[in-house]
Formats: sequence, structure tokens, C-alpha cells
Amino acid sequence: MTKKFHKSNHTVRSKPWPTWPTYTTEDERAVIRVIRSNQLFAANEVASFEKEYSQYVGSNYAKALGNATQGLHLALAALDIGINDEIIVTGYSWISSASCVLMQNATPVFVDCECETYGLDPDKIKTAISQNTKAIILVHMFGYPAKVEEVLKIAKDNKISLIEDASHAHGASVNGKFCGTFGDIGVFSLHQRKSLPAGDGGIIVTNSDNINQKIYRLRSFGDESLSYNYRMTEFTAAIARTRLQYLDQQNLIRIHNAEYLQSLLIDTDYINVKKPRTCAKGVYYSVCIEYSGWRVGVGLANFLEYLLTQGVPFRKTWQPIHKHPHFNPKSIPPRGIPWNSFKSEKEQICIKRMKDIKLPNIENLCENVVIELDVHPPVNFKDIEDAVLALKRALRYFNI
Repeated sequence: MTKKFHKSNHTVRSKPWPTWPTYTTEDERAVIRVIRSNQLFAANEVASFEKEYSQYVGSNYAKALGNATQGLHLALAALDIGINDEIIVTGYSWISSASCVLMQNATPVFVDCECETYGLDPDKIKTAISQNTKAIILVHMFGYPAKVEEVLKIAKDNKISLIEDASHAHGASVNGKFCGTFGDIGVFSLHQRKSLPAGDGGIIVTNSDNINQKIYRLRSFGDESLSYNYRMTEFTAAIARTRLQYLDQQNLIRIHNAEYLQSLLIDTDYINVKKPRTCAKGVYYSVCIEYSGWRVGVGLANFLEYLLTQGVPFRKTWQPIHKHPHFNPKSIPPRGIPWNSFKSEKEQICIKRMKDIKLPNIENLCENVVIELDVHPPVNFKDIEDAVLALKRALRYFNI
């Protein structure tokens, strides 16, 4: 049972945690520039942002969209994913990383993560591939680069496509190559909370001329097949262009904050501040703190409840996607669900129900282990020291 705690006069911190994002007069001028142009519909600002972002990550092409969910959907549509196709996805991400598969009437195949990066486990991907597998969606969780080179090799060996969901990973890299540029398609988010925040928005990158042209047509009612209104506004692009100029500088602040947190907790029992692999540059959309006190009887929910009385906004991560009602409806929705709607009765009997899927690493991380902390600027070393003090006070409180 979770014990309830109340704030007292002895909390570590009374003032709010620094707010992200903070917008500047440059952002204001960018918005005014759009208003004065009398062109709010996607035009010069969007085209300029696409060019600048493709140059930043080193891709041949970039296409801007209304949000990253649209990007994931168009990635699948551009690859002609449809009925009877299977897409390998993680159970540990924001729901769009898997619900996009339903938008194409395809079947998500949930695979467990490995615990070094929280990305899809390459060995488990191999066992999940079938003759119907058409693509893998690999997520770089929290700005920690996944084992993308290993996953890319599996994709190539099996002649299936690789889509990178790099919504948390603007500027993250593996062996000097940017996340989002390894696979056939990379998708980034520009949502308010992301490291490149433009209110809301998304951008797709690719090196394929065919994929780029297909996405261009699908984005704005231009394809012979069903296409969409997934355009970015000039306002979003103008703000995104301004924010892109400071991305590397702000990522460096995140990295310094994370490394300082790591240094202050390096010898702390039951607490491990997660680091990227040595071959990777992480950018810390949030810092992940691995808690192991649950092994000695102090559950994460109880520990986190006490932490929150100390005025530092630690938070628990999401619940596993494969348990979400989108994939476990009480009744078949009007749109149907692919693993029920498009299979014969005999095949349905053989299909493992979503609710029976077990992904032990993901379920344990969500329930027992991972605590997130934002370290975006203007968070500074004094804020990090407060976070450390709160963690150590909680450990003392529970005598662990």
C-alpha cells in the first residue's frame, strides 16, 4: 500500500523548478515576421526550416508536418504499409510510436526493450520477425540513443524498413552520426516539451528521393492514394528556425546538468543515474534515474510520493503501451482492429491476444525502476544539488 505524505516546512525546495521552454524576443520577432508577411500558410518559413534541419542532421531531405504522430503515420504510408503487414514496435514509449500502425490497418508486434538504452532489444527483434514483417519502429528513448546500428543490420539482413522515432533525440548521435539518419526514415517532434520546442510540430528526414516525394504528396492531398492535411504552419516553422540555432548550446547545458547529477550520486546505494553508451552522445530529453529500493521492500510509488513532498518534480514514466485500451479494447471498435478484422476465424484462434503479451523488462522499468527528471535550461547546478538532496533525504527516510 502506498503511504501518503504531506509537505512540511522542511522540504528541500520551496520555489518552482525552472520552466521549459523559455521563449525569447527572437521568437517574438519570428512570429511578427510571419504576421507581417501576410502568409500564414506553409510557405517560405516552412521551406527554410526544412532546408536548415536537413543540413543540421545531414540528411538529403526533410519534410515538416503538424506533429510527430503525423510523421510516424506518413512514414508507414510512404512505405505502403497496409492490411496483413506487421510492424515491430516497442511497448515503452509514447503511444504514437505504436498507434500509428493502426492508422494504416497494420498489426503492431510488441517487442521488449534491452535495459542498457531502453531501446528495442535486437535479439528479441530477430525472433519477432515473420514473413509479414515490413518495418521496425525504433525509439531513442529520453534522448538516450538506442542500439541503432545493430537494429539497422537486422533490418537490412531481412529486407525490411527501419523507421527511427527520434522525438526525444534532437542532436543525439551514435559514433558521430545523428539519430534519425540511420534508417530509411527519421521522425522528430517539435512539441512544447521537446528539446526543439515550437509549440507543436514534427519533421521527417530521409535520404530517399522516392520516399521524400511520396511524403510530399501524402502531406497535402497530393497522392493518388488516400492523403492528408498534415502541413506545418509558418508560425511553427519560424519559431523552430530560431530554436534550432540554440539547440546545440542548450543540449550542452542538459549534458552538463546530467553529468553533474551523475557525479553527485555515483556512490549512492539504490540510485543509478543512467548514462548513454560510450559510443553514443545522449541529449537528455530527461535524465533517467534507476531506483532499486523496490528490491528491499520500498516500492517506487511510495518512494516517489515522498520525493514529491520535497519540491523537486521527479516523475514516474509511462505505462506499457501494449496494455493501453487502443490495443486491448473491450469490444471491437467501428474501425476494426487488424489482428481481429482481417484474419480468418482459424487464424484468429492462433493469434496471441494483446493482453496476454509479457514484456518483462518494460513492465519492470515502468512499475519499479525509472524516475525522470527534467534538466532543460534554465536548470542549473544549484537545482541539481536540490534534486540530489531530495533523493538522499528520501533514502534516509526509508532507511535504505
